[in-house]
Amino acid sequence: MARIRQQFPQNYGSSGNINTEFENLFRYLNAAELGDNTLGELLQTIFSSTGEWQGPIEFRKDASGDIQYRVGTYADDTTGYITLVSAAELRGASGASVGEIGAPIIHSRQDTVISGTSTTVIDYAHSATDELLVYVNGILKRTGASFDYVSSPTAGSSSNGAVTFNSALANADVVSIYKIRSTAITGFTRTDVVTTGNQAVFAFVHDATSRLQVYKNGILMREGGANDYTTSSTTNTVTFNSSVASGNTVTIITVENTSVQAVTGHMFEQDFVHTDSGLIQLAKIRIDNNAIAQAKVNGLSAALTAKAKLTVSSSTPSSPATGDLFLDTSQTPNQLKFFDGTQFLKTSPESSLPTFTSANASQFVKVNGTGTALEYGTVDLSSVVPITQKGAANGVASLDSTGRLPSTQLPTVLSTDSFFTEIATPTNTTFGVKRIFKQKIRIDGIAVRTTSGTCSVQISVDGVGLGSTLSASSTPSETALGTPIEIDASVSSKKIEFIVTNNSSASVLEVTMAVSVIAS
Repeated sequence: MARIRQQFPQNYGSSGNINTEFENLFRYLNAAELGDNTLGELLQTIFSSTGEWQGPIEFRKDASGDIQYRVGTYADDTTGYITLVSAAELRGASGASVGEIGAPIIHSRQDTVISGTSTTVIDYAHSATDELLVYVNGILKRTGASFDYVSSPTAGSSSNGAVTFNSALANADVVSIYKIRSTAITGFTRTDVVTTGNQAVFAFVHDATSRLQVYKNGILMREGGANDYTTSSTTNTVTFNSSVASGNTVTIITVENTSVQAVTGHMFEQDFVHTDSGLIQLAKIRIDNNAIAQAKVNGLSAALTAKAKLTVSSSTPSSPATGDLFLDTSQTPNQLKFFDGTQFLKTSPESSLPTFTSANASQFVKVNGTGTALEYGTVDLSSVVPITQKGAANGVASLDSTGRLPSTQLPTVLSTDSFFTEIATPTNTTFGVKRIFKQKIRIDGIAVRTTSGTCSVQISVDGVGLGSTLSASSTPSETALGTPIEIDASVSSKKIEFIVTNNSSASVLEVTMAVSVIAS
């Protein structure tokens, strides 16, 4: 099958490079099809949905006793098998007679029914090397002066041994005593733990083949997740399914039989074969690294080494190698990525980023000036108005929530105007000039004149005289008001007038007011 090679890594700026990479990919995928099955369909036969190996591997013991295996799917039960270990290699040297194997470990049971209420001593012959198991009414007791009993090989009515209870036994109590055969064991291991608080996990060193007895307050417990406790030889623990309260005694016992001699070439069923089927358990067959000849796997190792690793997961693989593939299932649809030595990139060429260095810090990816490739660049803010200039002197105006200029940022004077009135025959009275509404103005100056005669003129708003009184004659008088008169008609209208007094044969009176509009 053709090997896939990346022709233009990190160089997809031209359509020619992209087309070449796509053609290589499609050739590879087409070449990977076997038996009208796509690469994905083939991978589904050997990997689970989580990416774990589940390939069709079969083992068998052939007629000669050889252990054989085959990989794949075959039309019959005999084709494709390769010898893994011959019968001679598996069996080893022939066994030999070793005589009697084993002996009873727990023996010499004695049951005593108590008569009366003052009995503390039970005769029981034993040696100093014997370990004892003592039960009262089926409940295991603990040895020690501060616990339940003590034992002595020289005590008792015949000085051959006795068990002495620290408290008198009750009438009709049944005392059962066993010996542990010291000559047939590596050691009798027993631990007693009195809990000082709620406790579920108890330390006890053992291996996978150990058989344990676990007691709570002398009562034998049942092993199993649905019963009382479970064990772990990996962590050397016994774990109760429910925590044991404070003040309870947990006792753990194991006994190992060492009278069984090693028998070369023989495998005990309970240790090496499945008890239901009788087949050898794969986990029990130890094969050292490189122990299988390369020829026996038809170059499988070399072929696998040349392939990119595919990880199907919702999280990014750790410690990837360059060229590794990653099917990201955290996205819908799932996305295929490849590792470029630095990071996982999408396999779609349009999403490929240009290579970056530390010099590209804080830059962004943009399309170049010709629109043919991606490149890194900095943000051009030369034509952007700084935010500090909004509403500031020599800056720009800001806008309110409605998108309009706030009144505080408007010019003091929006516009200027002149109010002109001519009275042919003036009299001592008030003359209207103009009525304003929904605006605010300021009268900055006034000019008055007559064609003949004289009179006096004063500005008035709604009949109220404001400011100084000016003299009008045939000589024009133009006066800038030292204190301009502001008139606010933003809420209600205001009538602008002037008052004529001291009329002395005045004729054709002209009045002109200089006005600034300061709000509208």
